[in-house]
Amino acid sequence: MNVRRHSLIFGLSYALDIAGKNNLSHSKSTAYLSVMMGKELGINGDAELSLYYAALLHDIGISNEYVMYEHCVIGAEMLKKLPLQSEIYEYVHYHHEFYNGSGPFGLSGADIPKAAQIICLASLFDDKFGKMSGNFDLNLFLEVKDWLNEIKDLFSEDILSVFDGLIKQEAFLLNYFNHETKYKLSEKAIIGDEVCYGYEEVLQFALCFADIIDRRSSFTYTHSHGIAKLSRIATEHLGYGTEIQNKMYIAGLLHDIGKLHVSTDILHKNGSLTPEERFEINKHTYYTRKILEQIPELEDVVDYAANHHEKLDGTGYPYHIARERLSELERVMAICDVYQALTEERPYRASLPNEKVWSIIDGMADNGHLDGALVQNLKKIWLFPSNS
Repeated sequence: MNVRRHSLIFGLSYALDIAGKNNLSHSKSTAYLSVMMGKELGINGDAELSLYYAALLHDIGISNEYVMYEHCVIGAEMLKKLPLQSEIYEYVHYHHEFYNGSGPFGLSGADIPKAAQIICLASLFDDKFGKMSGNFDLNLFLEVKDWLNEIKDLFSEDILSVFDGLIKQEAFLLNYFNHETKYKLSEKAIIGDEVCYGYEEVLQFALCFADIIDRRSSFTYTHSHGIAKLSRIATEHLGYGTEIQNKMYIAGLLHDIGKLHVSTDILHKNGSLTPEERFEINKHTYYTRKILEQIPELEDVVDYAANHHEKLDGTGYPYHIARERLSELERVMAICDVYQALTEERPYRASLPNEKVWSIIDGMADNGHLDGALVQNLKKIWLFPSNS
């Protein structure tokens, strides 16, 4: 496995944006604004790269109940587990601190890392103006200027001066408010980074994002980890080599990353879903694909992860892919997902006994939803002990 660090972080940052829903370019816009300010302040080289990645990942601590202090602490703790420069998690830890000491940790002035202040201003600006697009006129420009004056006590004079200089450049805000360029802004801020990750580093990111996914639903906290383990054991049993086993493990960890777009009210529901709720939750595999497609080096993983609700008879979702277009590995992932779901504890039912689990899975195979030959084969391994 050989994945560019930039494409991995850039792609996974989209997952954080869909969790917010209201602004699907927030991480990338924050990174763009941060780097533009950083350049004006003379931040370059490795320091610029750390600023850029911290801005892309500043919302990694996103939680069900948004509390600013916990959001920052959780984000920093997650980033400590990743193969990144140590200053990155420091910037994320303090990215809600204000120069006057009114932030969640009470830091003030020069005690706040400069990069954290930059990210704070960039994020605040995008929270305020990020959903606007289209006609950038004098009134909107004056609104931006008024807003900058309103927050002058929250940031250092040099950062405010730099940002004021940027917004006076017509092209800067014309690009920002133009819906045709809005979602490509961060391309202007991409910094040369040729570092590539192998399997172990990619795994660290996948484990981190699996935790983000599973934390959103307390009764499926280990779901993604369970799918990953099942898929590795299944592919080993079927004779696949280490590379495929690793890719399936990553796919298992990330297969539900699209659920970050689903309301936690639906994910937490203690009981059956309404048709409207089912319609919403069925979107998650579409978003899993959209997120992972942004990481070109994980091309194989996309199908393994995103097609786990497709069925052989074409009645699955979201693409209704039929038998001849579903690879064996995609069929394996579908079986693993069903098995894991049936054996998990839920608020409205206990984990099902083994006999019941396999009765359901066999029925799905008989109905043309799952691959019957694979079902029978996977029963032979210890993780699926139906014959014991």
